[in-house]
Amino acid sequence: MNANIYTIAVLTAQEGRLDDLKSVLEALAKETRKESGAVEYFFIHDESHNPNTIVSYEKWENSIEEGRHWKTPHLTSAMEQLKDILDGEPIIHRGPKII
Repeated sequence: MNANIYTIAVLTAQEGRLDDLKSVLEALAKETRKESGAVEYFFIHDESHNPNTIVSYEKWENSIEEGRHWKTPHLTSAMEQLKDILDGEPIIHRGPKII
């Protein structure tokens, strides 16, 4: 089955590093939106929860395309950069829509 796959990630920057996080995510989004299978790819600044938190929202055509995304140079580079910016590991949720 080629059902859409959704990925939601919660990214919290260290104090004073929110602009750095936004910069990395802006570059990542620019390249990711060019990928085959990327249907939607955007970020939400979750000011109500924590002013240093950004939530990503991704919609992919299928799990194969979403899986390829994790191996792209722009994502692996961003993940490396985020190690020094984030306040802990990102929380990542992945799967098909059920309701």
